[in-house]
Parts: sequence; structure tokens; C-alpha cells
Amino acid sequence: MTGLTVRAHIDWTAEQPATAVLLVRAAHVPGQVVGAEELHVTNAEVEDPGPRPYGGARPLRLHASAGPVRLRYVAHVEVDDAPLDTDVTLPTLGGLDLDLLPWTLPSRYCPSDVLAPTAEHLFTDTPRTGALLEQVRGWVEANVAYVPGSSDVHTAADETMLRREGVCRDLAHLTATLLRGLGVPARLVSAYALDLEPPDFHAVVEAHDGQAWRLLDATGLAPIGTLARIVTGRDAAEIAWGTTEGPLAVDRLEVSVSRT
Repeated sequence: MTGLTVRAHIDWTAEQPATAVLLVRAAHVPGQVVGAEELHVTNAEVEDPGPRPYGGARPLRLHASAGPVRLRYVAHVEVDDAPLDTDVTLPTLGGLDLDLLPWTLPSRYCPSDVLAPTAEHLFTDTPRTGALLEQVRGWVEANVAYVPGSSDVHTAADETMLRREGVCRDLAHLTATLLRGLGVPARLVSAYALDLEPPDFHAVVEAHDGQAWRLLDATGLAPIGTLARIVTGRDAAEIAWGTTEGPLAVDRLEVSVSRT
């Protein structure tokens, strides 16, 4: 296990009362232990509904008054740094746990039905073992450039495949899409990432090898054993760190991670 201290500092200005649903707290999931935490919010009522049924996400709902709103979050997190098991045999559809089946299906930003023939062509000679996960991740890193500002919130994996450039969420979408096209359960993860430059909430992938969910970072920017999960979802539509209703403008967003 690796010990991390994660921090998020966010400042908003609300022109009038507004609401925000935030996903910034470390998740309660297997392979991750959340220890001591501090949460401070000013000029807003905080609603804590508790962990969600899947993925261990712990959303907060802020009911903000007009004026400046500030959130400070600090947590100590122990994360599993075990290496990927490249020898495990991946299950086929006939042996796949049915609870994992939804993670093999297309979603808004991951059109795996569209890219399935491409995935099969690219990886037809790759043995169906845990090594396939790394092969897909490595192909995306090698063939899609990480270019800040090269995409927007509407960019899906098929467009990233054509453009061959994107940011972390785009590379994660493409990785998950190719894996789903091969029948491997895959989902997106928002995480705190050690050594990420510039520091921010980081989008990576979890793929299931029949035994456990395994983290994959197609950008190669963050060591896998130093990622603290925040939330998982089918794609970026489900893992955004903030969703707002009303005039709530972000003035400052700072994320940092250090070893404990």
C-alpha cells in the first residue's frame, strides 16, 4: 500500500443562491482505505447523502448563498500498489459475471459498437490474458498525443481515434472503448494523481480481468500505484467533479497530491 495526502481547494462566486453537486472526496472502494479527512465549506449548506451504491462515490451537495463560496478538502488515503497480473486469463462472454456485463456496452462517449471492428483488427493476435489490458493502454499512449485544449466536452472516442490527440479524458475514453469492443469490462475513473503536471483531477480507466478491477493510465503521466479513486462511471458524463445549477462561477481550482 502507498500512503497519499490529497487536497482540493475550490473557490466560487455565486451571483445568487445556487446548487452544486461535487465529487471530490476519495471513494470507499476495494484496494483503497480512506483515513483522516477534513472538509471545510464556507457560505454554503452542505448535504452529505453518503456513499453511492456502486463505485463508492461520496458526493456532496452544496446549497450556496450569494457571494464567495469556498471548499477545502484534505484526506489521507492508502492505495493498493500491486502490479497488473498479466498472466490471468480473461473471461469470455460465456463466463463473464453478469454484473460486469453493463461495463462492456457502448455509452455516450465510448461507442464501442462503432470501434469494435477496429479493436479486433488491432489486437487480433494478442493473447486474451491480463497482458491485453496493457497492450490496449500502451497502444493508445503511443498513438494518441496528449495535447491540452485539443478537445471539448462533446468529443467522443471515435473522434479521438480520428484526430489522434486529446486530453486525459479523451485517452481514457478511447482506451475504455477499445477494451469494451474486445468484450473486456471497462469504465472511467476520476482520481487524485501523484506527480501529475499540471495538477488536476485525472481521468483514467479501470478494466476488469475476471478477478478484480485494474487501473490503467493511457497518458502515462501518473504512476498507477499512486492513484486515489474518487468516482467511477461509464464515461466522463458520470465522473465530473462538479455539476452546478445557477450562476456559480469557478474562480480557483487547485488539486495536489503528496506521499505521506
